[in-house]
Amino acid sequence: MSGTGADGTTGYGGGFGGVLPPSPPLPPGAPLPPDRPPTAGLPRDPITAATAALGNLTGLGAGYLFLRRWPRAALAWLVTAAFLFAVLPVTAEGVAGGWVAAYLLCLAALAADAWRLARPPAPRRPGVWVPAAAVVAVAALAAGSVVWCGDAQERALERDLRQELAAADAQVAAVRSDPFDQARDGYDSALATYLGVRAHHPSTDAAAEVPARIDALYEAATAPRGGQDGCAGLEPLRYLADLPEDWDDAEAERLAERAVAELPEPLHACGMQHLDTDPVAAAEPFTELLSEHGDSEYATGLAEELGARQGQAVGALEGDTACEALDEIRGLAGLFGRLPGADFSRLAEEGAAAEPDGLYECGVSRFLAGAFEDARSTLEELIQDHPEDGRVDRARDIVIAARIAAEVPAAGEELPPESGGGGATVRVEVYNDSPYELEVLYTGPRTGRDTVEPCGDCSVYPAGTGEDEFCPRGTDYPHTVLNLPAGEYQLLFGTADEEIRPNGASDSFDSAYIYTYCNYVTEDSLLPGTDV
Repeated sequence: MSGTGADGTTGYGGGFGGVLPPSPPLPPGAPLPPDRPPTAGLPRDPITAATAALGNLTGLGAGYLFLRRWPRAALAWLVTAAFLFAVLPVTAEGVAGGWVAAYLLCLAALAADAWRLARPPAPRRPGVWVPAAAVVAVAALAAGSVVWCGDAQERALERDLRQELAAADAQVAAVRSDPFDQARDGYDSALATYLGVRAHHPSTDAAAEVPARIDALYEAATAPRGGQDGCAGLEPLRYLADLPEDWDDAEAERLAERAVAELPEPLHACGMQHLDTDPVAAAEPFTELLSEHGDSEYATGLAEELGARQGQAVGALEGDTACEALDEIRGLAGLFGRLPGADFSRLAEEGAAAEPDGLYECGVSRFLAGAFEDARSTLEELIQDHPEDGRVDRARDIVIAARIAAEVPAAGEELPPESGGGGATVRVEVYNDSPYELEVLYTGPRTGRDTVEPCGDCSVYPAGTGEDEFCPRGTDYPHTVLNLPAGEYQLLFGTADEEIRPNGASDSFDSAYIYTYCNYVTEDSLLPGTDV
């Protein structure tokens, strides 16, 4: 369709392909029209901008993908990859807060950038499902991240805790065979690890394994060790029994209760072991047994058990076993005096009452065995400590015979006779040509002792003096006279303080004769340190 305008121009009408007519001239003074659409610079749609911003908060650059900004999406991926590189693998301590804060700041910047880019006009408005999906995606990703991080942290924690437990197990295994005083530090360290895992992470699987590991530590600590006596087992049990003093933990209490329940038996065994070597040393384990485990069967039966042992020793106070039995009675007496309770005081009194029997029987046994010095010291103890005993006089005779037998062995072939002898008597005169008091010991049909006072005008003869110069005639020497039953005698001349070397003799006395002895001292007969 065509026509001619009033101004002579030709125009075409119709709705398609025609040329727009020129704009009519503006009236004088009218303002110029704007050079851009009135909507430019405003958000195309708040929902679109929010969708892009939320998409970037996922950390996957979803907002940039929505806006088809490919390079920026790659940058978002790079930020997320850097964050994951920094925080993975997740450790037992979790993700450091600094990295999380930095990453959140980056996500906020990416979200703001997506909001800014969504401002230019868009050809059409997106559907409501797009922002809704973005919100759901962000929420799901956040929740999934929290769950994943928590699970990763939990698995890392379990891994670290098991490594700690394995290291503690290795410590226990390393010191298992060592003496406890050397192994104690290792047990302390392992126990600290076990109880620390249980106290600080009680809900973990590793914490659930702690009781079994602590039981293994108990078995290792209390296991018998080669080359150690029975008392060595007390130290680890005492250590375990005292754990609650250092650890406020139910497992420590459980181990302590177990150790306390097991202590009476080794305490008893340790004490009984000492009875054979050093009975007084048994006082420590027995006292602990009686004081701290008094209700145990080992404590309640201890007095009867030790009383029976003392009774056996008293029954063995004769013959070759007398000295061993005496030693045991004395050892038990020393032990009983250190144990608490009236039963042990009574046992101590019973042991003391049997001591004189032991001293006498032991002295006789040693004399017959030829141990004359031991016999002498044992019987002298009876004489000094129990002067009221009815065997003191007999003990003195045996002591005299033992002293003589040390120089004249024939005097120790048998015990001196208990009777004083009878029949015809012999006169024996003993003179003292020395400045020392003379002691005369004799044994035979009769055993006894006599002394002769020192000679005031006499002196010690020089070494090498001839026999004819001793005891010159015509001198009034101090002397004593012994009237003895006839028979075989062994004699010993010396001093009571044993300052000179004694001189022994054996003689057969006949009642038809008078026997005379003159004692003198030469320089070479003086014992070292004797004053002349």
